[in-house]
Amino acid sequence: MNKVTKISAISLFALFLTACDKPAEKAPAPAQNTQTAQPQNAQPNQVTLNVNEQNIDDVKKFLNWDAQQIEILNAPQDELRIATENKDTAKIQAALQQLTEKANQVLADADKLDIKDPTVNLLKDKAKENLVLSINFVNESFGYMVQGKQPSEEDKQKLNATYQRVAASSQELQQIREKLHQIIAPKPAQEQPKQEQPTTK
Repeated sequence: MNKVTKISAISLFALFLTACDKPAEKAPAPAQNTQTAQPQNAQPNQVTLNVNEQNIDDVKKFLNWDAQQIEILNAPQDELRIATENKDTAKIQAALQQLTEKANQVLADADKLDIKDPTVNLLKDKAKENLVLSINFVNESFGYMVQGKQPSEEDKQKLNATYQRVAASSQELQQIREKLHQIIAPKPAQEQPKQEQPTTK
């Protein structure tokens, strides 16, 4: 499975810290409406899922949705990286806005999934929670650049603490995804043992 997470917080945060050393001379107004909708009944605790015949269809629905969202969110993330490297605050603001809109679309799509298994729903909510945390973290981080401000050391410490939460949550979800893909992957057909032919006397 492709190990690209929906929000590449690690690379974006590193890019943010590097870019903050040389802020752009001009900055437009701060980005508007960059808060994602909070998922309902999100579960912060670890989710353990046993796949069986009763819930395997729900697992496949979740994994299909999960894979589709990677494609949806990749483009605005790339635009944010390019805008940041070019110190173009107007395009940074536009990329943040687009990323937030796409993330809200992802969350809305998750709510439309017809998943009946309660444990799979907990996993879906955990994925939504991680996405919200990631998007808000990216907006908070790059908001300093949009406003033409340098984060203080205290601000950087707070951002780093949030980043650690995002990284830990993303890693846990990635491990769950990989295990689920391994479980539902088609098993290779096993060769039937050859029966010995009866010998004739």
